[in-house]
Amino acid sequence: MTTILSCRDLVVEYPTADGPLRAVDRVSLDVERGQTLALVGESGCGKSTLARAIMGLASVKSGSIKLEGEELTGLSQRELRKYRPAIQMVFQNPYGSLNPRLSVGRIIEEPMMVQNIGTQAERRKRVLDLLDRVGLTSEAAGQYPHQFSGGQRQRIAIARALALNPKLIVCDEPVSALDVSVQAQVLNLLVELQRDLGVSYLFISHDLAVVRHIAHATAVMYLGRIAARSNSRDFWKSPAHPYVRALKDATPSMAAIRDGTPGQPILEGEIPSALNPPAGCRFSTRCRYVVDVCRQTEPHLRQVTDQSWVACHRVSVGANGAAVLPESELIAD
Repeated sequence: MTTILSCRDLVVEYPTADGPLRAVDRVSLDVERGQTLALVGESGCGKSTLARAIMGLASVKSGSIKLEGEELTGLSQRELRKYRPAIQMVFQNPYGSLNPRLSVGRIIEEPMMVQNIGTQAERRKRVLDLLDRVGLTSEAAGQYPHQFSGGQRQRIAIARALALNPKLIVCDEPVSALDVSVQAQVLNLLVELQRDLGVSYLFISHDLAVVRHIAHATAVMYLGRIAARSNSRDFWKSPAHPYVRALKDATPSMAAIRDGTPGQPILEGEIPSALNPPAGCRFSTRCRYVVDVCRQTEPHLRQVTDQSWVACHRVSVGANGAAVLPESELIAD
């Protein structure tokens, strides 16, 4: 399988009055061609900052971002311009990401104009083709964003992202502002587009239920770092990291949603401040499996099965080859 996006030891910091805030701390991940990597975690863990860094919208302190083997870090905005067609973004808020002063047709056409692609007639034809592909009529080209619902606006944003035939689309919480029924429609559209066009997605979300049926692989972020990553089958079948297990337990199944049964209680306690993260494992202040080594030594991401990596001292490989936690040593509440 070919890697289209590769991030290695990526660090992004923001200056604050109390010192630098490291929002992304030595993050490494890969997105494969034609696949979806879901990046999940609680609000404030650094997911959106990572997305902005990949898009060149946030300065990278150190580390590497490669698109099809080409290094992007350190390039100026002018130098990045030639890579823009290959990597596009769909933002979280469909109400704020579309220019209300431009018609829908102009919004979708604008990336092609910036890149000097095609004649005006060719671009207009492309706009109509894209509207049709995302499930909107040609009449939408002459209308304005305020005339559309949230789900329709996000379809417009997806059409704009597709205008330059990208190889990778970074989707930053693309359905979190939408109603549940509309979320399903947009997710189904993304799956259909991937099947037809072969586009890759880095799909960022705080909601595991959203990514369950779209992701081929899933990485979990906690306080600026990757806590675990695996293919989606292993992620749901046998989550090993205590944080991942807690997130999964808090995610209601379809049967639970239908019956109105809530998931397990969410994690107790607050995420520590990124300005002063805990020593050792960053999850140690909320973990039910914590022991002294967890508080003293930072765990590094290590491979525990063919398709699973975890940053946890307590995880081992069981007799059946699956990653396991020591249930007999569970710390009492």
